[in-house]
Amino acid sequence: MYQETSLNNTYKPVFISKEQYANRQNFDSFMEGFKDKVVLDLYASQKKELIKIRNPERKLKSAQIESLYQEWIEDKTPDFEGTWVFYPWLGKVLHIVDESEFIELRTSRNQYKITLEEQQSLARKSIGIIGLSVGHAVAVSIAMERACGKLKLADFDTIELSNLNRIKTGLHNIGVNKCIVTAREIAEIDPFLVIECYTDGITKENMAGFLLDGGKLDILIDECDELSIKIGCRVMARSHQMPVVMETSDRGMLDVERFDLEPDRPIFHGMLEGIPFEKFENVSDQDRLQLVMKIVDAANVSKRGQLSLVEVGQTIGTWPQLASAVTLGAGVVTDVCRRILLNQYTESGRYYIDIESLVGNKLKKAENPAPINPYQPFDVREAIQIADSLTVHDSIAIDERILQEIVTAACLAPSTGNDQPWKWLYKNNCLHLFHDRYRSYSFGDFDQIASNLSFGAAYENLILKSNEAGFSVKANLFPLGEESILIACISFLPQHHAAETEPVYAPGLAAQIEERCTNRNPSKAVAIPAIEIDDLKKAGESIDGARFYFFESEQMMAIADIIGECDRVRLLNPIGHYDFVNREMKWSPADAERDKDGIDIRTLGMDSSQMTALSIIKDEEIIRSLRTIDGAHALVEVARKSMETASGIGMITMPAYSYTDFFRGGMAMERLWLQAEELGYAVHPQISPFYLFPRITHGQNAGLDDGEVTKLKELRKRFLQIVPLEDNIAEVFLFKIASAPKPEIKSYRLPLEETLFIVNP
Repeated sequence: MYQETSLNNTYKPVFISKEQYANRQNFDSFMEGFKDKVVLDLYASQKKELIKIRNPERKLKSAQIESLYQEWIEDKTPDFEGTWVFYPWLGKVLHIVDESEFIELRTSRNQYKITLEEQQSLARKSIGIIGLSVGHAVAVSIAMERACGKLKLADFDTIELSNLNRIKTGLHNIGVNKCIVTAREIAEIDPFLVIECYTDGITKENMAGFLLDGGKLDILIDECDELSIKIGCRVMARSHQMPVVMETSDRGMLDVERFDLEPDRPIFHGMLEGIPFEKFENVSDQDRLQLVMKIVDAANVSKRGQLSLVEVGQTIGTWPQLASAVTLGAGVVTDVCRRILLNQYTESGRYYIDIESLVGNKLKKAENPAPINPYQPFDVREAIQIADSLTVHDSIAIDERILQEIVTAACLAPSTGNDQPWKWLYKNNCLHLFHDRYRSYSFGDFDQIASNLSFGAAYENLILKSNEAGFSVKANLFPLGEESILIACISFLPQHHAAETEPVYAPGLAAQIEERCTNRNPSKAVAIPAIEIDDLKKAGESIDGARFYFFESEQMMAIADIIGECDRVRLLNPIGHYDFVNREMKWSPADAERDKDGIDIRTLGMDSSQMTALSIIKDEEIIRSLRTIDGAHALVEVARKSMETASGIGMITMPAYSYTDFFRGGMAMERLWLQAEELGYAVHPQISPFYLFPRITHGQNAGLDDGEVTKLKELRKRFLQIVPLEDNIAEVFLFKIASAPKPEIKSYRLPLEETLFIVNP
């Protein structure tokens, strides 16, 4: 009699020995032991179905089948025939046909896609599956097809409600180990399949046993999440010449690694080449994402999959999987494994069975149109007319070669997105600085703030270089008003001339003009001595009205959160995103070399995985989805992590929100930046708050939707709690300062012949 014990880990059906139902007395005794169980006698129906499938040519009617069955059973007792099997977890006893007949009947509709000989061959094969979320569907599919005779299942985890979006099981199985749930479902389909469960999952200690005990697995199917196990099982499988199959449930991506035929084949098709295996032990969350992106080749992940990759650990906890994709993957894996086992498929590779591309709209939806630039390219003839309308006093002629050196230095100033919004016209012994609005038109240059800062920085470089060449300079700012494209008329005078020329701040800083750069390389926080902070303060406040702030510790991290949130707003804004992707970033060295502007992707200081993540968020469709779900919170984390390696955050303000103050604030910015370079520090501008806040303080929420306005108002409030500022203050420059290696590659500059125009009388 069956003795019932704990059912928590029971997954094997109990076969009642033939002796227990060999005669009436034994049978009655056997049934008495299960009187409180449900008894299902399926024997007669299965035997009749067997008669039917064995006589396909006769096309037997129900009455004929019944007659043949009665003829067969005439001298037999049905209760004593076939097999009685008990399912403890169901509390049910079933009467079915014997094993050979059961297999014949259950696989009858496989023929001749699978021949009888092939089915018999498969029955001698064993398959191991690690990971029973996706692996659940795979295991059940393999079992239904009877693509093997033995299955080993490994998973330490239990069923949770969130698993039921892709694991076909019931609520009653919540809390039950996934192996057990899968093994029970298979046993309920076919009690004669051999199942072994590793309910502790796969570890270093039991991996060899899983792959080798009871005979080497014929195929290993990897559907687990743990990187170290994915790597370790492949290394061991390769050493024992065992093929590995993996399906990811995204675009139907399938990996086949035929280590049985290619024992020297690199794991994961060489995707992890050069990375030592030790790196996969105790992987941090950040490194894990980067390694996963390498393994799956993130650029080839579906759009929604890429969206999910950047949201894991932010708005979702793990990689999503849908029942439809899991079901498709289970079928694909089963098909491929069967053909491997039957020697019908002998190659390795990565394959995509992408339903969306196979069954999708033939006509693509129109993308958002590019924003229209309302300005015309710079017209030097118009600039000449403007220059000729002005009266110039005192300026002396300078040698053309010296002029070129001075303007070259000026053009090394920073500009937003490296847009280089300046044009220089030398006429009537005067250098005229013009605003090329066609170049600067962007989401980032609201109210021409960014451009005016760049003009001020360029002018500071010009002062230093002119002084080095033996000249003093003075500038008439916005001589035709702020709406004119003429920014400044710059006169050259002999050094120490009595006229009111621009004073030179720290002439020695001229040596840093060519060294200055935006340094985005990985940095480290170093303590900046008070005397050096004072040097930065003197430089930043050397312009009348300028004020320098320096933040550390908690204030710095609070500002970092605000910067990250502003980066989110900018990137998720359709126009902001368009500018970032199509205007600012140069996605290849060839693009950067060709255009000589924008941000060369190589200057971002990122590794290949981070580059891949960046390439994901360049996609407009993904950004639309992120916007819909209020995603991209990883940008806040990026800002925080960046500030964790900062020595501090610096800030410069000017007294009034005016073109002139932003211009002169740009001079203060450049002085401070050059001073930081001389002290050996890396400067990385954090521009998004100061380019977004004016849209809500001075721009009637220009270019923002209601959600963005609400968010920016909340961020502005948080910022003012850290730095109380008057309403009309010009917030000029916000930057991270730290210690970092010098970039090997700097941003390009436009050729001088496209920037400087010399018109002789």
